[in-house]
Amino acid sequence: MPLKEVDMIRYIDVSLSLAKHLGGLRKAGKKGELAVNKCEAILSDIKQYGCQCEAVFSKRTRNGEARIKNCVKYDLGGGYRLVTIRADSHLFICFVGSHDETNQWIERHRYDDLVPGDPLYLCEERAVHTEMVEPGCGESMTADDLEKRYENDLMAKLDEALLKSIFQGLFMSPASASDKSADRTKLWLPAQ
Repeated sequence: MPLKEVDMIRYIDVSLSLAKHLGGLRKAGKKGELAVNKCEAILSDIKQYGCQCEAVFSKRTRNGEARIKNCVKYDLGGGYRLVTIRADSHLFICFVGSHDETNQWIERHRYDDLVPGDPLYLCEERAVHTEMVEPGCGESMTADDLEKRYENDLMAKLDEALLKSIFQGLFMSPASASDKSADRTKLWLPAQ
């Protein structure tokens, strides 16, 4: 089942100050220049493939952003971030800067309402595909594919130590538990 056009980004609204911020990063040195290159690559992939393609999806920050609804931060390396906010079928490319500058920007703009036609943003229409195509792959992504990838990404973040801390009782050795609890464990364990 292909993704509905409603679920996709049709317009990309780029902040008029983004070019100034990118120029500042270029002057910041080698790390800043690398961050600019990653930012431009992410923006290019968003325009061509959308936000769910692996090249874009994998660049999201680990903890996300909860202070602004539909806000996504991307890690550009070297302590730099890109901030985007989705409003219906519009994706606003809001800010790029250092980690601290990004936090300050989010605090200053956390109550802003971004609407299409905002004079602080340059809007361009994105070529709309009825199906999402992964870069480098000729296969379309269905909603089931997205769900599977999401679950796989979650599973990749789980490690054995985290699972052991969550399910401590299942990892206890019978020698460390009392005899009574060891006997109860035998009741629900399958026979070998």
